[in-house]
This record gives sequence, structure tokens and C-alpha cells, in this order.
Amino acid sequence: MTGNRKTNPAGDDSGTNTHPSELPTELIDPAAWWRRPCEVDDRLYVCGDLPSDSEGFRRVLGEWLEAGITHIVDVRSEWSDADRVADAAPDLTYTWLGTHDDGGIQEAAWFDAGVDAITMGLGDPTARVLVHCHMGVNRAPSLAFAAMIELGRGVEEALDAIRSARPIAAIAYAADAARWFGERRSMDGESVQTACDRTRAWLAANPVATGWIISRIREVEHPEVAKMAAADWDAGLEELRDLSDQETRDFEDLVDHNREQARNLVQQWYELQAGDLIGFEEIPDFIRPEPTDRIGAVVVEGLAQSFCEIFDIDHDVLGTEQAERLHAQVLEVLAQGVPIGLSARGEGS
Repeated sequence: MTGNRKTNPAGDDSGTNTHPSELPTELIDPAAWWRRPCEVDDRLYVCGDLPSDSEGFRRVLGEWLEAGITHIVDVRSEWSDADRVADAAPDLTYTWLGTHDDGGIQEAAWFDAGVDAITMGLGDPTARVLVHCHMGVNRAPSLAFAAMIELGRGVEEALDAIRSARPIAAIAYAADAARWFGERRSMDGESVQTACDRTRAWLAANPVATGWIISRIREVEHPEVAKMAAADWDAGLEELRDLSDQETRDFEDLVDHNREQARNLVQQWYELQAGDLIGFEEIPDFIRPEPTDRIGAVVVEGLAQSFCEIFDIDHDVLGTEQAERLHAQVLEVLAQGVPIGLSARGEGS
């Protein structure tokens, strides 16, 4: 398979047998791999997404066309380029199969649809199919893995091929793909479990620094996040903790007197701990999360736990009414203008 040698992670074509997982991170520039089409199997490519700006979109799409790409399978739930691709390259076959990237289980129906789209495309011997998510780290490589084992690759063989071609591929949903494959082929329960165990064993033996990879790409995508990453989170939290020494100051007073510090901490928490892989302001209005949705809930829960830590309270033993009141107060802080795009929806929201 020629794609593996062309995308040697060390940047040469020397034929070295060093596995990408064994390479020091300084030898890999995640941002350089982000939107680079990587041929993981014959005529099957994995990549990150097309840029949102018009100039970047035309440039990268042009590179894909020059590489001979005829089919695009987009698995991002957060965006679709269907209209833009149709306008710019009407002869391209574009399939949108959006799914989450929250670490949960990928459903069998998604693998069914994705693998069918890939294999149907590859049925044309002149076709080249590119699968992409946002960064080409988890969703797209996992779907490509499912297609490869469906086409006859062994579990370890397929995973090796993907990682060798694309060293930033974490393939987080590979075990879900293995389970899907076993069930699709009506394997017995023991065989399905064995396939899943082999997949997990490979991932455990060949780890990648997923958080580091994502953070390096985000630094290029959102330079403002890189500036925030340099902020001293621990020092900021310590400022709030010091203020709690006054035993007569209750939670409401802490918020009233230190709203600005709280805002800064919440913004850092959002960007560095609970942020999605795209900037909140870039999420289309119709899919922006409310405070009780996934991203907002993570922020509220995280900040609530921090305030409990300040007052030496065990957050896990709070009564339901106490926890609801604490979360309502955190939402009130957010509603006072915390610049992360979250808004409160009233009492008990």
C-alpha cells in the first residue's frame, strides 16, 4: 500500500520501521497533519475538515481534487459542507453522516451507513474516497477502520495501517467498530468480545497523546485559545480560595464581590477543560447548546465542584436541593456576562 510510505511520520521515505506511536512528540507537528489527506488503504483517505473561510476552503478542496478525490464522507455532527462542495465541485459525491465526538458509543447504524458509503464509492476502481471529521483524530479514522475490516483487513493490520499513514489518529471509537463488525457478521458473542479485546489491546499498546495533538491543532485554529492556555489556572483558583477565609462570607457574597475572577475562571474552564473542538462562537445558532446541554452542564458542574473545594465541602454529599441551589447560583454567574456564549434559562434551568 503506497499511502503508508508517502506519509512517513518522521518526514522522510527511508523505510524506517519505527512505529509512529514510538516517536517523540516533537517529531510530529499535528497542525501539519490536520488537513493532509492520508491514504490509509488503497484509495481510502482520512483527513481533517475543509477550512471555514472561503480562501482556505477553495485551496484545500483544490488539493483534494488534485489528489484525485471523488467522494467525501463527512462525519461531523457540528457542520456540513454539502452546499459549499456542491457549488465548488458539483462532480464530487458528498455524503454527510454527522456523529458526536464526546467519547460515548458510536451507534451501529452510523457504521452501517458510513461503511456502505465508503465501499460503494470504492466499488468504482477509479474512485478515491476521503473520510473526514474536524481534526481527523477520532471519528474519521474509526469509520475508516470499520470499512477496512469489512473489506478484509485484520484488526491489527488495519490499525497499523491507519496509524502509520496518519500518526495523529487516535482511533478512539475503534472498539465500537470492532463490535459493530462482529454483530454485522453475526459472530457469536465470544468472537465479538475477542475482536473488541484485540482492538483495545492494540490501542493500549500504541497510545498517542490525544490531548496534546488536539491542543496543538487548536493553537493554529484559535490563536486566542493558546493565549488563554498560558493563563495560570491554579493561581486564579487560589485567589478565590484565599477569599473564602472569611467564614462569614457565604457563596452569594463570594460571587457578588469576586464576579470578575469567577468570570475569568469559568472562561478558562470552558476553553481548556470543557471546550468543544470548534470555537463556541463558530457554532451555528440552531445547534448552540443551552446551559443544561452537554457543554454547559460540564462547565456548571465543574465550577460548582471548585466552589465546594474552596469551602471544604464534599460536593458528592450535597443534598438534591443544595446541589440545585448551588448550580442555580453558578448559572447566575454565567448569566451576568461570562463571555462563553452560555445563557441561563431561568429558575431550575
